[in-house]
Formats: sequence, C-alpha cells, structure tokens
Amino acid sequence: MLVVSSREFRDSQKKYFDLATKERVIIKRKNEFLELVPRGNNIPENPSPSNDPWFDDPLNLESVMVGIEQARKGETVRLTPELQKKLFEL
Repeated sequence: MLVVSSREFRDSQKKYFDLATKERVIIKRKNEFLELVPRGNNIPENPSPSNDPWFDDPLNLESVMVGIEQARKGETVRLTPELQKKLFEL
C-alpha cells in the first residue's frame, strides 16, 4: 500500500495509475483518503452477492482464496468451545 498527497498524485498521475494495477494507492486530500481501485480483465469481479466492498481489495480476496485452498488440503483446525475459550484468554 502506498499513500501519496494529492499534489504528488497530480504531478505524477501516470506513475500512480500504473502502480495501482499492482498495489493499493491511497491519495490523501485534506482530511480524507481516496483509493485508486483498478477495474478490468486482470481484476477478479467482486464475488459477494451483496457486492460487499471488502471483497474489492485484492489482498482480502487473496486471503479468502488461500483459506479455501487450505480447507481443500485439510489444513484446518476445528474450533471447539474449549479452544475458543483458550484463544480468548490470551
């Protein structure tokens, strides 16, 4: 993730548009933050039936895909009430 000022973005727009296809680019303007969100053939479509914006972040989507692959391989742990209690005690 890269955070740039609005002035820096304005001065080098092409650079940041190109970079946004590879990583998150956040533009800081006064007290707000705006994010460049790439759309196109190389970006997977939001799989959420409710179009939840959480899935628009490629890193979040990648995390879900890794979890699915781990479940397919059987690399999971059953969360029992005892284990849950132990985890919350930490």
